Order: sequence, then C-alpha cells, then structure tokens
Amino acid sequence: MGLLGQSSRPPLLAVPPTAAADLLGGSGRAKIVWSQLRDGRDPFEESSGLGHKARHALELAFSAQPPHSLLTSTVSACGTRKLLLRLRRGDEAVIIPQGAFSTLCVSSQVGCRQGCTFCATGTMGLLRSLAADEILAQLHAAAAAVRQHGMPPLRNVFMGMGEPADNVEEALSPGERQRRRGRSYVCVSTVGPSPGHIRALEPLPARLAWSVHAADDRLRRLLVPTTRHRMSELRDAWGETADRGLMAEVTLIDGVNDGADAAASLHGLLAPLPGKTRVNLIPYNANAGLGAAGRLFRPAQPEAVRAFQRRLLDRGLICTVRTPRGNEESSACGMLRVEHAKGSRASRGDLASSVSDEFKEADTARMQ
Repeated sequence: MGLLGQSSRPPLLAVPPTAAADLLGGSGRAKIVWSQLRDGRDPFEESSGLGHKARHALELAFSAQPPHSLLTSTVSACGTRKLLLRLRRGDEAVIIPQGAFSTLCVSSQVGCRQGCTFCATGTMGLLRSLAADEILAQLHAAAAAVRQHGMPPLRNVFMGMGEPADNVEEALSPGERQRRRGRSYVCVSTVGPSPGHIRALEPLPARLAWSVHAADDRLRRLLVPTTRHRMSELRDAWGETADRGLMAEVTLIDGVNDGADAAASLHGLLAPLPGKTRVNLIPYNANAGLGAAGRLFRPAQPEAVRAFQRRLLDRGLICTVRTPRGNEESSACGMLRVEHAKGSRASRGDLASSVSDEFKEADTARMQ
C-alpha cells in the first residue's frame, strides 16, 4: 500500500506521536515511522525498515493517503525550486535550502489577514488557517524534494504564507514539536500583531524573528495596516522574550524606509532589547501593482541597502543582508499567493512551495 492508497482511516500526519506509538505497539516503531516521514519517504513501503507485523499495524491504523499531492515542480535560473502542492482544502507554502541546510518556508495559513502592502500574500486576505497535519505535509513534500534532488537537509522557517501568531496552536502543536529536532531547526517569523501574541510565542521551542519593516509608528501602519499598537509597546513585549535572541527583519523599499532616518529609528527601537538582536535586511521583491498611498513600491537600490547596513553596524547592531532568490518563479519573500485560487473555490487546495538550492544570506557584517 503506497502513499496514494485510499482509506477512511485517519491520516498518519494528523495523529500525535504518542498516540501513534500506542496504535503501532511501541515507541520504537513510531520513531521509525517519523524518521521515514522526516526524510520524505513512505513508511508504508516494504523498504521502510518496519517489520511485517509493524507495517501491517500501520496499514490497519492509518490512511496511506497524505493530505497533499505534488502538482508541479519548476526550477528558476537561480536554482530556486518551486513546488505546487494540493492539500485537502487548499494553501501555499515555500521551501528554501541554504548553505549546509535547506530551509523550508512553511505556510501556516492560506492568505493572511495582516494585509502588508508590499506582500502579494496580503492581497489575498485570509482564506483559512492550516491544520497541523497540513503544515506537516509541507515538511514531508519538501523532504522528498530535497532527497530526490540531492539538496542539503532541511530546517524549517515559518516565513511562508500567513501569520504564525494567528495560528500558533496548529503551527507548533505539541505533536509537531515532538516531530522536530530542536530550537535551532525552527524559526518563527511574525509581524507581532499585539503584545499578547508576542508573549504567546515565548514558550515555543523555536528561534523568533520580528517582521519590523519600520520603527516609525506612522510608517509601520502604512506598511502593515493591521498595526494597532505603538512599536515601543511591541518592542517591550519582545523584551520579555529576547534574552533568547531575536532577529528583526526589515523589507527595504526604495524611498520609503531605506534612508538614514529610518536606520536611526530602527536602532533606537531595538537598542533597549536585552540579549543578542540581529537585523536581517530584505531588499523588496518587486510585485507589479503592489504599493500604498497611491505609489508603487520599488526595491531599495544596492547602495542604499549597503548604507543602511553600515549605519546599523556603526551603531553596534549585527546586520546581514538577504540575497533575493526565486523572483522568476514568484517564490521569493513576499511573492507567494495562490494563483489557482483565482475564481475557483475548489482550487484552494493548491499550495505553492519553493526550494532554492542556494538561498544565501550575505553575511556582510564583516564588511571593511
């Protein structure tokens, strides 16, 4: 029985590991099954490493049909691989290998309610939140692609479609935590909708990233229209968790938030945080028609990005610049959206996921 087999039994990915161990007759069998899934393999196959009795128990207890199927896989000139997945009810996601690891940009929702004016996903609105097994299905599909194409092993980043803080129980459910490998393998990126949302993320066994984009309150509301709190209030909430370290992300847009004043404001916002705070600058990925206040957005010029970084470095902040990848396949940061969902309720099961063989963060903090 393969992964495409039909069954009325519950999907394997939907069952917590402890319950799976009970159904399979032991934690050892469950560990073998989850090891197979993490590697993108089919635990129902004879080559899975399970004995005959254990595999029979697996077939009796669970459906062999996963909550996803791969529709298309395309590769851009820069090496980014974009996968289009169909989940049981519909979505989008992104995967990005990087250096010694392949980084999966995991979607937690279909669309997003935050409405960031520079983000293609924000134009969709929120269609729905993903269930934990649908999020895990992205990991399985990515692991299979990584193994098939000889890419580095996976790490997971909640930086795909959706706001993880709006779906935190499913995004990092207790069952999902048991299937992961530790805090260093997972990073949750959030706009920090409210101090309460930020505090709710503190117990999570993951690295945290704050999508700041602008330290100035007025400009932040322009870029992230759902912002309801002063940036200092959100910063203070992060201060309760930042002893573990925090990454602050800024999408740099030409003439909007890439100037000297914006850099000074950002330093002023982040300087009071305890622990190690790192800034990651993300040059805006041009999406036709996206903008705010009657103007279209354009990527910050390379010299402006370098100057912004230098201003932060001179003030003592660690600062890196992300090298954009995946623009050709609309799979770069901020460019994901469910194209198949246009005009079709049924096609909301399609999920775009991109894998980059060389997603590089240009760590130029050592610039001379």
